[in-house]
Amino acid sequence: MGLRFTLQNEDRVLLDLPLSVSEWKPRVKELVMKELGDSEADIDTLCEICDFFSNKRRVQMLNHLVRDCNNSASFTDLLKVAVNPKYISDLVSKSSRRELVVKGSKGYSLSPLGLGSFLLLSLATRRLLRETNSINDDDKSFEGQ
Repeated sequence: MGLRFTLQNEDRVLLDLPLSVSEWKPRVKELVMKELGDSEADIDTLCEICDFFSNKRRVQMLNHLVRDCNNSASFTDLLKVAVNPKYISDLVSKSSRRELVVKGSKGYSLSPLGLGSFLLLSLATRRLLRETNSINDDDKSFEGQ
């Protein structure tokens, strides 16, 4: 059994998926194909979210927001990372349609969708990169070819 992607809501498993296609049983493959088909309806939203996280400065501000400010930062807090007020404006305006970042009375914070997407991108993808690099480093089967 290899790497798996599991998404839970408390005790309820929302998605449990091996990250190797060869490990997909027919029921899992059917679910993946259905979800991928259904995701076509949300393709614009998915692209908007990917576009939002494609900017290095935005990701740095979000990292600071979560790591150093407990998901509640003032304009001044974000300015420490953004350096330029325009970057903070961009952070909010680029996320406004999906409300990934919200501005409230206590400053800026990530919405549940924003936080989940950010953690999936930053923590889960980074872990996946490390794990697959480790697996590839251990696999010397290609060296004899």
